[in-house]
Amino acid sequence: MDTKNKTQIFISYSWSSQDVAEKIYNDLSLIGLDVIKDSHDIKYTDKISDFMKKIRCANFALLIINDEYLKSKNCMIEVLELLKDETAWEKVLPIVCSNTKIYNASDRVNYVVYWEKIVRELEEKTKVISPLNAGEIYKEQKKLNDIASNIDLFLNNLSDTLHVSPEKLFEDKYEQIINRIGIEDSQEPLIKLFEILSITNMEKRQIELDIYITKYPESTYYYSVKASTASSLGNNVLAKHYYEKALEFDSFNYEALNNLGQLVEIVFKDYYKAREYYERAIKSKPELDIPRLNLGVLLSRYLDDIYGAKKVYEDLLKIDPENAKAHNNIAGIYRSEKINDYKKVEYHFKKALEINPNYLDAYINYGNFLKMTKKQKEEGNSYYMKALSICKNVETIKFLEMLINSDKA
Repeated sequence: MDTKNKTQIFISYSWSSQDVAEKIYNDLSLIGLDVIKDSHDIKYTDKISDFMKKIRCANFALLIINDEYLKSKNCMIEVLELLKDETAWEKVLPIVCSNTKIYNASDRVNYVVYWEKIVRELEEKTKVISPLNAGEIYKEQKKLNDIASNIDLFLNNLSDTLHVSPEKLFEDKYEQIINRIGIEDSQEPLIKLFEILSITNMEKRQIELDIYITKYPESTYYYSVKASTASSLGNNVLAKHYYEKALEFDSFNYEALNNLGQLVEIVFKDYYKAREYYERAIKSKPELDIPRLNLGVLLSRYLDDIYGAKKVYEDLLKIDPENAKAHNNIAGIYRSEKINDYKKVEYHFKKALEINPNYLDAYINYGNFLKMTKKQKEEGNSYYMKALSICKNVETIKFLEMLINSDKA
């Protein structure tokens, strides 16, 4: 499909809805839509401000709204950029998360109060400095004023616009988005394939795939879905075969390359072949973080290439400085006996948690570093406690309780 003719959708979201944004990105990309999402599309040389201006150039802007989104400066700046377009509301596709209160004036006023407070606090601090020494700070203050001035209008328009929850969107197989943007007849096979992908019963999905191929031509997407279905059914040999078929139709299918890399690494233990697939996936879509993260783990865990893994994470952080997983993983690299740089370990674990305050693995890993490596028992336990406060997995909760009660430090 010609990329120039693709419908382009910009996803605006906060970190708290990252999993929803990632699922939407992956699903819509599968059916051939051109989806822009910051962790995938910001290059190292791009400015964030320039990137956000791309919103106005997209055909549609999908906003994943929740309380954190409405209190995020970056998210609200994206909204302001969108509203500069006179036809803005014609391109908005709102996804409003559960428990987001925007439907009456008393709810909306809370957000006006929140942003006015942020503005006042900054104004108080700038009173004691010269404007000549704070040009960028005053630019920031203007942005915050713009948010405070426009958020009520934005929320009012949003509450009057037809929208859907993430749960309903997934349940309806993206019907609301597909109907809104319009799909060309040439994309019908991909839409049908996407519907099949939404079937959770693998046996039924397999049957639908057999019916599909009697009506529509083979494609890289078809074999990718066949492969993931075979893998879910435990037929890894067949899954490998189908991923290879997908690559025969499109050797740059980065999802197939990454998934095949995972398969040959985890199931077939062919680590050098896995590295080849990850590297090809990275070459096919350099801005995608998943194959880079997988490659870094592979190099450090199985190929004893700590420095190679370090470079993989450094390259990813050049592309995406706010990638929490890359910060967590490279912290582990700096903790290794070969490098042993405690200062950088501390920096990257703290950065990972600053970016994503609900990052369970980072809390556990940082707790391990503090308690077991630096022998700081109380500090380490405090991070285990933070992990415990957000953990929902019973086995992990038991593991954390064991770590907290351990006397080892």
